[in-house]
Amino acid sequence: MKPLVSIVISNYEYERFLPGLFRSLASQTLGLNQVEVILVDDGSSDGSVETAREQGVAYGFARFKVLSLKHRGKPGPVRNAGLSVAQGRYLLCLDPDDSIEPGFLSRTVAALDNCPEASLAYSDYLEYSPEGDRVVSLPAFDAHLLRTQNTLTLATLMRREVFERSRGFSAQTAYEDWDFWVQAANNGFWGLRVPLPLFRYNHHGSNFSWKARLVDGRAKAQIVLDNKHFFEPAVVGWARSLIRGEAWAVPFRRGLIPRPADVMALREMACQVLDRACARSKAANA
Repeated sequence: MKPLVSIVISNYEYERFLPGLFRSLASQTLGLNQVEVILVDDGSSDGSVETAREQGVAYGFARFKVLSLKHRGKPGPVRNAGLSVAQGRYLLCLDPDDSIEPGFLSRTVAALDNCPEASLAYSDYLEYSPEGDRVVSLPAFDAHLLRTQNTLTLATLMRREVFERSRGFSAQTAYEDWDFWVQAANNGFWGLRVPLPLFRYNHHGSNFSWKARLVDGRAKAQIVLDNKHFFEPAVVGWARSLIRGEAWAVPFRRGLIPRPADVMALREMACQVLDRACARSKAANA
């Protein structure tokens, strides 16, 4: 019998986080006999593979496997490798430095079981960071919001057809999970919010998603260019111009893709700056 849920964990040099994640998986109220756990290791040298196998045996997961890959350096292809062999009706990706509350699987599975029209189920989350801890309440699913910001976490349960109809997690953008949810929305899939903080996000300086902020503009532009039919033509133009390095196409605010009105405002500001520069030049030469 195939598992109900397959959990894919992409890992690189995160051995220290694995015991906490496996402990959270073992605490799920959904029976572990219905769960498949796949750890995909991206060529770690810190003992991650050995620790993962020890944890799998210690907690007695009925379906557990480790895939060891040559180092790729990006989480997207690593997740895709695990998702490609997953057998579950529902799929879930997690990072080793995150964890889920005991009711996460049972509540997100119930949400999709009770609403066949929905294909994604996600919860609010708890964020732990050096600056302090907080509960983050996510909005109800709205595909339009994904055109400007990522409103889903990686810990979103999905029907397997969401992955099967996608290009997978991208290696071209540092915001690969945002790109994946854009693909899902573009394919007509939509989601349900479980209004409880059932996912724990451990925020620290070595998070891949935190480092992505350093290339924020190009990462967002690549999402737009790889999903052109999902975005307005003006926004596609902004993305192309940013990649080409045109002065007017600034990255915009971190974590936000500009709306068409924002693109127009950026162009107008660039024109005003140019006009002022021309006027100063003329005055200097008069």
